[in-house]
Amino acid sequence: MRTLAVLPSRFQASRFPGKPLAPIAGKPMIQWVFEAAQRAAGVDRVVVATDDDRIAAAVRGFGGEAVMTDPALPSGTDRTAAALEALGEPFDCVLNIQGDEPAMHPDTVAAVVALMRAQPDLPMGTAACPFAHADDLFNPNAVKVVVDDRQRALYFSRSPIPYLRHSSIFEADFRPWLKPDQLRHFKRHLGLYAYRPDALRAFTALPPHPLEQLEMLEQLRALAAGIPIGVAQTPFLSLGVDVLSDVAAVEALLRERGLAR
Repeated sequence: MRTLAVLPSRFQASRFPGKPLAPIAGKPMIQWVFEAAQRAAGVDRVVVATDDDRIAAAVRGFGGEAVMTDPALPSGTDRTAAALEALGEPFDCVLNIQGDEPAMHPDTVAAVVALMRAQPDLPMGTAACPFAHADDLFNPNAVKVVVDDRQRALYFSRSPIPYLRHSSIFEADFRPWLKPDQLRHFKRHLGLYAYRPDALRAFTALPPHPLEQLEMLEQLRALAAGIPIGVAQTPFLSLGVDVLSDVAAVEALLRERGLAR
C-alpha cells in the first residue's frame, strides 16, 4: 500500500496568523509535524500543502517538500485533495495530518496506516487516544468520539459523549458522578485522517452537512453521508495549537517525550 502524507498548512489563521512558522522548542511548528510523519512506518512520501510562499520556503529550508495550493480552498481536506491531484502520482492511501499538530506521535500515524492496510475496504480512518483527566471531557477543543464494536466511529462531538445516565439530568457537569474506571469509555479524537483517494474525492464533493456546521467538525459530513470511519487506538496524546497560549503545553509534552529541552 503506497501512502502519501499531506500536511495542510495555511498562513492566515484568524486567531494565530503565521502559526505554521511559530517556533516550538527551537523549530517551526510545521517542521515538527513533517518530521513525525517522516518517521512513521508505512508512509512513503510527505508533502506540505500550503498557500503561502513563506511556509513553502521554510519547508524547503529544512529539507521538506512543499506543494502550492489555491488560497481560496475552504479546508485542510480540500488542500489535501488538491495536493494529491497536483502530484499526479498513484497512491493507495492519503493521510491528512493537520499542520498545527506538532506533538503528533509517529506511532499514531503508523497505527492509522496499519488500520487502512488491514482493512482494504475501509474508505476513511482516524485515531483516538484515552482521556487522562476527567476535566478534559468538558473542553470543547478536545473532541470526543464514540465507536462501535468494529472500532468504527458512531459520532464525534465537542460535548462529553457518552452521557452518564446516572448523573443528574439537571447537571451539565457530571464530574462528581464519574467513577475512575468509567473514564476509559471516553475516547479523544486526534487531528489525523486517512482516505482512499476515491473517498477523498467523494468527500470533498459533498456539501457541508448541518451536523458538521453545528459542531464545527468536518468529519461529521462523512458519517452523515454513510462513509465509514475506522478509528485506530493509540496511547499517545497529540495537542493542536489554536492560539499562542497553546504553545507552552505542546512544548511540555515534547519535553516529556524527550524530544525537546
